[in-house]
Amino acid sequence: MIYGQQLMTFIAFIGASAMLYSAPKVIFLDSGERVVGEVLDTSTDETLFLQSGLLGEISIPRQRVIKMEAKLAPSKPSVSQPAKVAVKEESKSKVASSEKQIALTEEEIDHIEERRVIDTLREFSAPGSWNGNLRLGLNLSQGDRKWTESFVRGKLEVKPKGSLNFYRFSGSYTYRETERSNGTSYKSTDKYDGSFIYRRSFHDNWFVQNSIGGRVDQIKGIDRELQEAVGVGYKFKPNSQLEVLLGGGGGIEEFHADFDDTREGINPLMNVFQETTWKPWSRTSFVQKFNYYWNPEESEQFNYVLTAAIRFRITDLVGLEFSFNKDFDNDIGNGNSKDDTQWRNALVVYF
Repeated sequence: MIYGQQLMTFIAFIGASAMLYSAPKVIFLDSGERVVGEVLDTSTDETLFLQSGLLGEISIPRQRVIKMEAKLAPSKPSVSQPAKVAVKEESKSKVASSEKQIALTEEEIDHIEERRVIDTLREFSAPGSWNGNLRLGLNLSQGDRKWTESFVRGKLEVKPKGSLNFYRFSGSYTYRETERSNGTSYKSTDKYDGSFIYRRSFHDNWFVQNSIGGRVDQIKGIDRELQEAVGVGYKFKPNSQLEVLLGGGGGIEEFHADFDDTREGINPLMNVFQETTWKPWSRTSFVQKFNYYWNPEESEQFNYVLTAAIRFRITDLVGLEFSFNKDFDNDIGNGNSKDDTQWRNALVVYF
């Protein structure tokens, strides 16, 4: 009789243990979701395989699992009290062991969060109608006057698909640090500018243009210059690799400089412009621009900007630019002319 009772207790213990092993588990994911299912023997260190009553057999990457808890279904008492106590102790032991093995450390959770952020950034992309870049560079000068010049320039062009409108936002900031004769250096000058161009096509390749621009150039002594011009232009595109724009217009400018007031105040403005873009290869482009401004009432008051650049696109995101820039002002007050010519190198970030 005693032997029979011991046998029944042993069988009940084995049955309870088997039920515990195959009991559903609650899987906590890094997304905040919970999945309930039985862990299958086919699970590996990389993948957790579950048998869900609703979804069937599913697989979950281990790196997405934060922790796993056992979810035991209530059962009717069928064995003596000692056997029930043994089952509970065994359950607690297995659950604790399971949590110890499955629960991720704080470092692993932080690593998962970092990967989610990186994946989000990789999936980010600018709208299809956007096209732009950001350029960072450093220029060095040697000789009688030594200085370093750091600059950042940016451009954003928006051309909605199927639209007649075109928008361009551009700007730059340049900081110059000059060396004194005694060897010390100081912040000598800085300059910055910004412009906005709106174009609308109206017949074949013809377009009207409205441009607004401004600059502050302490290197030349220009405290403020604001310009607005309205004009018309033509876009010539003989093939997919070459595009040339020509145009002109007129408007007004407000000018203030450190010199006397021969050009001070608001003056009429005329402008001609030209842009050339040539892409001989998919990752190489040549860009050249020329803008000429003058006062129709005073022919000696004029200035122009000539730029030429070669860009090499190393990847879809990063490239290099080597450029030439000449910014000439014939009269910034009392006939004082200023010429700023630069050879610039820059790291380009595309978007």
